[in-house]
Amino acid sequence: MTTWIARICTAVALTFATGGGPAFAQAPAAALPTGEAVLARYVDATGGAAAYDAIRNRVVHARMEILGAGVVLGLTVYNAPPANLYTIVESEATGRIETGVSDGVVWENSTIRGAILKDGVERDDALRDAVFDRMAHWKEHLKSAECVGTADVNGRPAYRVAATPKSGSPQTLYFDKDTGLLVRSETTVNSAAGAISVVAEPGDFRRVDGIMLPFTSRMRVMGQERVVTIDKVEHNVDLPADRFAVPTAIRAWIK
Repeated sequence: MTTWIARICTAVALTFATGGGPAFAQAPAAALPTGEAVLARYVDATGGAAAYDAIRNRVVHARMEILGAGVVLGLTVYNAPPANLYTIVESEATGRIETGVSDGVVWENSTIRGAILKDGVERDDALRDAVFDRMAHWKEHLKSAECVGTADVNGRPAYRVAATPKSGSPQTLYFDKDTGLLVRSETTVNSAAGAISVVAEPGDFRRVDGIMLPFTSRMRVMGQERVVTIDKVEHNVDLPADRFAVPTAIRAWIK
C-alpha cells in the first residue's frame, strides 16, 4: 500500500510549500542475500502467497495529517486486481481530489486542477503503483531486484533492495533484517511539478484477514512531514460495478 499512499501524498503536497528531501546513511554491502530472497521472505513474513491469493479487493479508510500545518485530510482508497485503483482525498484546505487507474487509463479530477488525463512517465508510475498487492506478486511485476547493501532504519539494520519494475520508475526498498517487513521506501513520483522524491516509513503492522498491513506510514514529501493513519481495512467487499469506471469528464479527454 505504501506506493499509492506516496502518490496521494504527492498530489496533496503540490498545494503546499516545497523544500529539500532527507538523506540517509547507508552501510556497505557485505554477505548479502539476493534481492529475490529478501522479497520472498517479505511475502512469507506478511502472510504467505495463499493468504494474498484469497484477497480479491481492498477498501482502506484513513486520514493524513500534515505536521505543523494543522491540516488533516480524509482518505479512502479502493483497489482491486489486476490494477484498478480509485482514491478520494478531502479537506477544507485541498477540496476534493479524486484519482483513478482503470484499464490502463490514469486520471485525476480535483477542485484545484480540474480533470486531467495522465500520460508518459507519470502514467507508467501510476500503473506500477496501482497493481494490486504488487509486493506480494513481485515476480510478475519486477524486471530485477538486487540487494545492494544494508542501512540503519530508525536504529535497526535493514537490507536495501534496488527494485526495477517492468513499467515505471525504479524504487529503493528497505526490509528489516529480523522481521522481514518493509520499513522504508524511497520513490520518485513524476507529476506536473516534475520528479518529486518521497520517503515513506510504514509501521504498526497488523494482521487483517491473514496478511500483515501497515496501519501507519510516516512520509516526507517536498519538505513536508506527514503521517497517514489507517482507521479501517476491508477485504472482499461487494463493490459497485462502476467503482473503477473512468468519469465522464475524463472520457471527454480520451475522445
